[in-house]
Amino acid sequence: MVDKEKIEKLFSELDEYLLSLKEINKLSTEEYLKDKKNIYSGRYLLQISIETCVNISNHIISTEKLGLPKEYAETFKILYENKIISKELKDKLVLMTRFRNRIVHLYWDIDDEFVKKIIDENLSDFYQFQKEIKNYLVN
Repeated sequence: MVDKEKIEKLFSELDEYLLSLKEINKLSTEEYLKDKKNIYSGRYLLQISIETCVNISNHIISTEKLGLPKEYAETFKILYENKIISKELKDKLVLMTRFRNRIVHLYWDIDDEFVKKIIDENLSDFYQFQKEIKNYLVN
């Protein structure tokens, strides 16, 4: 059985990360790129936000006995196949996990303007994830 308290705790952590990302979102691209602290914060906050979504997904997959994902992206595919998240969201989250892998494994070759673009345009995907998971948990 899904531990709803655990999920809520992870959602609370995700909310904190998203608040910090919203602060970065307020910066112009020029301001963002001018300060390495902004750049490293943006990268890290995106990474841990994505990882939090993966952790939530893995908890649901494990407790509901939905399979055994071999990689991060597969967690979202399993949620989609079990009608827990929409196809549109699944597609976005799969791309996010690829981006997360790039941050972690190819950190020396990151386009920081692209990171800022993600922060500016894609934070709503995290909120959509929360909404769809919460909807699943109440049904």
